[in-house]
Amino acid sequence: MMDFRLVRRLGHFLAVAEEGHFGRAAARLGISQPPLTAQIQALERELGVRLLERTGKGARPTREGEALLPLARRVAGDAADLESLARELRSGRSAPVSVACVTSALFDYLPPLVRAMQAARPEAAISVREMDTADAMEALRRGEADLALLRADREVAPIRLRPLGEDRLVVALPVGHAMLSGPDPLPLAMLADEPMLVLPRAISPAYSDAMTAACRAAGFAPVAVREVGSAMAQLGFVAAGLGVALVSEGMARLNPPGVGFRMLAGPLRGVGVALAWSAERESEAVRLALALAGRLFPPLS
Repeated sequence: MMDFRLVRRLGHFLAVAEEGHFGRAAARLGISQPPLTAQIQALERELGVRLLERTGKGARPTREGEALLPLARRVAGDAADLESLARELRSGRSAPVSVACVTSALFDYLPPLVRAMQAARPEAAISVREMDTADAMEALRRGEADLALLRADREVAPIRLRPLGEDRLVVALPVGHAMLSGPDPLPLAMLADEPMLVLPRAISPAYSDAMTAACRAAGFAPVAVREVGSAMAQLGFVAAGLGVALVSEGMARLNPPGVGFRMLAGPLRGVGVALAWSAERESEAVRLALALAGRLFPPLS
């Protein structure tokens, strides 16, 4: 729980550090100098380090004070954000909802969920940020996102998952590629010698593992010609003729120019989209999204 006395004292410390003078800091804070000095001394006792030293012209942070300045600014900024949000809530506005979304869920899953949330809570502001699965997971852990639509097949505490749909891997080929007119469906083994455009495992572990496992089951290891930063980049590089890519079936529905898609033989299951949230921050918005997802995307059998 946030200790508001500590936050207030940190604000006093910041004022002196930024003004370089107790008198000017006291004037800025609208208090007299003796109470300011007492607050700084109390903070130093609480933290167990000396934060400020007096100079001939004023005051400056000690080495320990300098080390604490960045965190002190961050805590003070978070407290200001909290107070601002509290004012908005008191005025009747609902808390804003931040949603992280992978590229491949932007068209199939995001629109119906956001529209349903807006219909249920029209007074709540919803913001969406496009990011890869790894970044979305981290945003949930840090509390920078309330919800995420991402591709993952296992929970890692404190992140919880509610699968929304299954997916298959398909191959994206540049227009004019000979395999666009080959056998249907295309045996994955026919791609053994094709240069592949892949996502780094760090940004989408489940996708990377699914692609690698599918290729190994077909008897080959993928020849990775280049790692790219997003699913959209995969399609752009394919259109440029720089390689082929195994992508989720949902990406094929984007129908990008210069790219053709083929279904692949065999049960090449990809990693479906899941609604993710942090169990440590299961807010009203999370519960609403889960309830709506249950109606929009029936549970997988």
